[in-house]
Amino acid sequence: MTGTVVSLTLSEEEKDLVREILEERHRILLMEISNTDHHHFKLVLRKKAEMLESLLSRFLVAA
Repeated sequence: MTGTVVSLTLSEEEKDLVREILEERHRILLMEISNTDHHHFKLVLRKKAEMLESLLSRFLVAA
């Protein structure tokens, strides 16, 4: 995986908020995936959900 390294200093409260936002968005994406019948849109949402899962995983390891 390649990408830009971003360094961000967060307080514990800010870390909790970012984690909460990422988790909530992930839940919403999963609901959208299950509620759509359009194949292409479902694929786009799944890709976003996978990226969000990866981001959340890396965020939790770094936090």
